[in-house]
Amino acid sequence: RISSCDRIRKSEAPAAMLFALPLELPSPMVLQRLCLFVLLPLTGHVSGLDEQCKDPLFETHWYGKVGYATRLGGHIQEMNSIPTVKTGLTLCPQYNGKASCCSEEFEREQQIYYDYFRNDIFPSKLQRISVHEQSVRDVMNTAGYTAAMQVEREQLELALERFNPVLHPSVNGECFRTLLTYAAGMSCFACRSDWFAYVTQESGQVLRVHVHPSVCMELWSECEVFGEAAANLKQALLDSALAKQAKKQVEDLDMFEDQQSLCGWLHDSVSLHPFRKPTEAEREAARRGGGGGEEDEEEEMGRRLKQDRNETERRRLQQDEPQEGEVGEDGFAVHRGEIDVLLEGRLSAFDRSWQGAHSSAKPRSAHARLLARWAVFALACLAALPCSSSTSAGRLERGA
Repeated sequence: RISSCDRIRKSEAPAAMLFALPLELPSPMVLQRLCLFVLLPLTGHVSGLDEQCKDPLFETHWYGKVGYATRLGGHIQEMNSIPTVKTGLTLCPQYNGKASCCSEEFEREQQIYYDYFRNDIFPSKLQRISVHEQSVRDVMNTAGYTAAMQVEREQLELALERFNPVLHPSVNGECFRTLLTYAAGMSCFACRSDWFAYVTQESGQVLRVHVHPSVCMELWSECEVFGEAAANLKQALLDSALAKQAKKQVEDLDMFEDQQSLCGWLHDSVSLHPFRKPTEAEREAARRGGGGGEEDEEEEMGRRLKQDRNETERRRLQQDEPQEGEVGEDGFAVHRGEIDVLLEGRLSAFDRSWQGAHSSAKPRSAHARLLARWAVFALACLAALPCSSSTSAGRLERGA
């Protein structure tokens, strides 16, 4: 078979026919490979942009989540599909004018989950302490208390006094306001399109959020007084045999024991679960003043993911990001993949005021406590008088 090129080369056709001859197209397989070669780089850029608003910590609110459009009870508000510039953000205004994953509609979800921490999760802990205090106080109405020795009664009274500073707003207020600031900062963390630079992931799950060490130091600075009061309460309850007869369970306050325990507890319960709902026990404790003591086992531990507590080497920001200690475009101090959660919380507009929970009994002043002890001593003396008088009378009679 003689090709067109051969015919032209042999002058079987005029030179003008060269421009009229059809060009030979590649085979379909070759065309498919060429298209893939051209389009794959473009799809890679689109996919990378799409992943910027796919933080696993907020997976339930990803854009286009399968099945959520027909969810019973209404459609939840989603994050942006890709980083988008907004100017009307009110809860996290530090992201206005910048490409972020938050929108005015998504702020409704941020408010809902933040309110869970402010109204249910954190207050329930103090409310359960108050319920336990009343349970310890009820021991004074038992036969065991009537038959107890004086030293055992004094130990019970000391344990009851130790509840007062733990439940008083002047002691717990600053600490729990800081906890709320932490929760607000993690809620605003949803807006960040560079979230992957601040976390350690494995198999699509976030194992650790890299919080700057200054956050832990500030947390402990605000909670140290409350932690000391909690430690004193724990020791007083351990020392009192009568206090152990209380029917309600002792609230766990070991997370306020030191800086490391507090920071670890907040990381596991807030950083890894910024959009978690309170348990039924937490709702009841916060809103009805009790009922959560027996169900503590169902709370935090049942809702946590398995976490590897051994921190891996933190991810480095790209070289065009600001250097250590400089302030980035978003107004945050850059610490190479470590985020200042408290700073984000302070820049937010969430209501961080703290009401707290109050003791079931008003704190007694030192003067009132002294009068109470003198009253106990006087009653003891009066109880001993009849016996002493009869003994003296017997001696007088024998002498006569």
